[in-house]
Amino acid sequence: MEENLAYQQPNKLQQEFEAKNDFLRSRFSEISPEDYLSTIFPDKKEDDDLIIVLGTLKDDKGNVVEKGTVTRIKFEEIWGIAWRPNAYIPYCDFKRNYYHSKTLESVRAFVNDCDGVTSTRLNKILKYLWTSLPAEPTHIINSGKGVHFVYALDKPIKVRGLRWSVNKLNETIQNTFSELIEVDKHPVVHPYRFPGFQTKINTTATVFKVREPYTFEELMELFKITPKKVEKKEEKKSENKAKIYVLPNGRRAFFEWVLRRLFKNPPIPGRRHNSFFALGIVSYKCRREVPYEEAVETIPMVYEDMMDRNLHIGFSIEEAYEAFHKGYKPDYVRASWKYLCELLGWEYRPNKRNGRKRKDHCAYMNYIKSAKAKFRRKEVMPMVWVMLEDGLSIRQISSMLGIPKSTLSRWIKQEELEL
Repeated sequence: MEENLAYQQPNKLQQEFEAKNDFLRSRFSEISPEDYLSTIFPDKKEDDDLIIVLGTLKDDKGNVVEKGTVTRIKFEEIWGIAWRPNAYIPYCDFKRNYYHSKTLESVRAFVNDCDGVTSTRLNKILKYLWTSLPAEPTHIINSGKGVHFVYALDKPIKVRGLRWSVNKLNETIQNTFSELIEVDKHPVVHPYRFPGFQTKINTTATVFKVREPYTFEELMELFKITPKKVEKKEEKKSENKAKIYVLPNGRRAFFEWVLRRLFKNPPIPGRRHNSFFALGIVSYKCRREVPYEEAVETIPMVYEDMMDRNLHIGFSIEEAYEAFHKGYKPDYVRASWKYLCELLGWEYRPNKRNGRKRKDHCAYMNYIKSAKAKFRRKEVMPMVWVMLEDGLSIRQISSMLGIPKSTLSRWIKQEELEL
């Protein structure tokens, strides 16, 4: 998902945005972003985490200003990032809050994303085409240049045992709308801009309530979808234990370190094809912080670097992609560093403490961590005092600087005591 920082014809687009708001107000009641968020996530508490997908930001020249990523924010602090035009929220819940289609746990709404909807086109849809829908949406969101038609559920529907039905209903709803208007079709896990958040045309998305939420069974019946019967398979008894898949926990720093080594010290002959397989394993381990799209973009970089060094690679770039995707699976997420070194042809050094004993190494790392924190505090606090004088709250400052609120409060108290 990409956004462009250059806004084209802002006045005209903003006027069209307000025209859509005026038309929607004439037919439906506008509700606050807080009420809408509570409607979609009624069971969320203030301390619960909410998944936020941040899209890639580019300037008017196409240069990447900020890479896309997935983060988690406390439910009470969600409006602290409403100023970001690249913040999106999925209408879903995931196991252990790990954002992926395979870890999808429950769905809260179905969304039709219609881009480029003008007030005239919206008027035509609601006046003359609305009655042809099997069921009208519960909410309409004016998301900027486009409109979101949302079918909210009265409670989250668990996808276990209903994955086919959930995906089929989402596909049917989008296909029904595509007969009336052009729809950007997305899976149920796709994130969307929420009301109250800034849009690409420098406006704030609004929401209008059409009717009360549906039950999942009502939508299935209205869109004439018959649940698929799943035959129970006999469990195969085996003495071998099933594979245990753990969630990736690699960090971005590890991914970038492996890339730097690949660029500076290419693998030895016989290990160059395996290096792309190893890169796939590392990318999957680090997928929490490194998006799949970014990881795939590194394949031609590594391949071209080998070609520039006049190395006899012996395989095509298509084979390199194939090797990468072979490793980009949960099957190898528990691969050890020793195994990766064997694939890459690198020297394996089992002692990562550089010869230090564990006690000395912990003391050394604590010293480094403390020194970094002191330097960060010394660097940031002058800016914090200026922001406080300007009337900003600690929560706002924490969100802008990317520092935890508790840490920032502790630093302020420490400086007050020192003064």
